[in-house]
Amino acid sequence: MGRFKKKLLMITSILWIAGMFSTNVLADNGQTVRDFPGWNGSGTKQVESVDGSVDCWEDDDFDDDEPYYQRGWRYSPAGWWFQYSDGMWPNNTWKNFDGRWYRFDSGGHLITGWYTGQNGSQFYLNPVDDGTLGAMRIGWQIINGKAYYFNTMSDGSMGKLLVNTVTPDGYQVGADGALLLK
Repeated sequence: MGRFKKKLLMITSILWIAGMFSTNVLADNGQTVRDFPGWNGSGTKQVESVDGSVDCWEDDDFDDDEPYYQRGWRYSPAGWWFQYSDGMWPNNTWKNFDGRWYRFDSGGHLITGWYTGQNGSQFYLNPVDDGTLGAMRIGWQIINGKAYYFNTMSDGSMGKLLVNTVTPDGYQVGADGALLLK
């Protein structure tokens, strides 16, 4: 194999490997760390512990030689993401931070707007930077001029859009989940 082909193959391999990892989400202590996602970055924290909250950064086996990152929300060109103190981040999962549920894509970025789960259930994740960007919406929500009801019960289906049923407060919703007007 010629020198040029070997070099081209090596460069192609490096780019392919780099593409396997989310190059848009990289640990960087130089980034601004926020308590909440969004340019607004404001919000209120829960003082008491919240069931389902998963990030605990107390570590008795802490090694001073290992890098330590400030825990919090960061922004990259591909979107908002959350970094743990060990430099890792959640991906392809739901996480509860400060009493709010968030969904992360396979690259570790925060999902906003409509989200359809693996079983077809639909959820709405706040697309507005009002201090709750990306947070799961529950209860009645007005979206594009229509009213939708998202489950408020913490029974494993919280945030799920109710469809073809009567809401807990007695209103009928259709196949698309929108309120049916009589």
